[in-house]
Amino acid sequence: MPEKNKERRGIGAIEVGGLILNALVSSGRAMSLGDLARESGMPASKAHAYLVSFGKLGLVEQDAATGAYQLGPFALQMGLVSLQQMSPVKLAIPEVTRLAAITDHTVALAVWGSHGPTVVYIAESSRPIHVNMHAGSLMSMLGTATGLVFSAFLPQALVDKVIARELKDELVIGQAGVQMTASDIASILAEVREKGLARAQGLPIPGINALSSPVFNHAQALSLVITATGPKGSFDTDWNGELAGALRASASALSHQLGYAPKSVTNT
Repeated sequence: MPEKNKERRGIGAIEVGGLILNALVSSGRAMSLGDLARESGMPASKAHAYLVSFGKLGLVEQDAATGAYQLGPFALQMGLVSLQQMSPVKLAIPEVTRLAAITDHTVALAVWGSHGPTVVYIAESSRPIHVNMHAGSLMSMLGTATGLVFSAFLPQALVDKVIARELKDELVIGQAGVQMTASDIASILAEVREKGLARAQGLPIPGINALSSPVFNHAQALSLVITATGPKGSFDTDWNGELAGALRASASALSHQLGYAPKSVTNT
């Protein structure tokens, strides 16, 4: 036991200095020495000593005009490398599995593939549903809840191109029988953006409902789509229902882990 504790012993000075870096990250803006000292709970003289060392490493830099401190170029490089090493799918699988367990509904994970929305993982519930969906399945852009999320949050030119192509492919789940006017499509996608969810009630599979939610990354781009599916009789598609709330919460948690920060609205 003593040996194990010894292995876990860290360097206190580094942990204390980390409070300053954490303050800069949390604020998301340049900070004065006084503000940094207050947020990190240390005297200004002590905070300044850490800032000098961090500056030499490139972790922080000081604005020559204002004297304020912000994260430096090396901190940026570290963040970029971390994001590059992070696999969104690997990160999402435990959350998707947890969501399936607490809701007792099948939950699928989809990414943007070379041919459109592609299922990459499925977490079955204790009462699996019999649908023709598996890892590798392509989902319709307009005929499925999964596809509607991609259609709502991807660039319009790309969406139009994939929709035109999928209309010729009978293997795309939900493609057959999609008949909507341009006005219908615009209205549905606007609702998806407003609600942060897409839903399908009995489509494309009769008797099966679905809710889908987007997961965004640090660049504010759509990274993944989480879709819960279940039998119509026990699957609540209410926008404000318990299932919708759980799905939004999971998507929000994953977005946060991928570095997503919602754009703030400022009044001018």
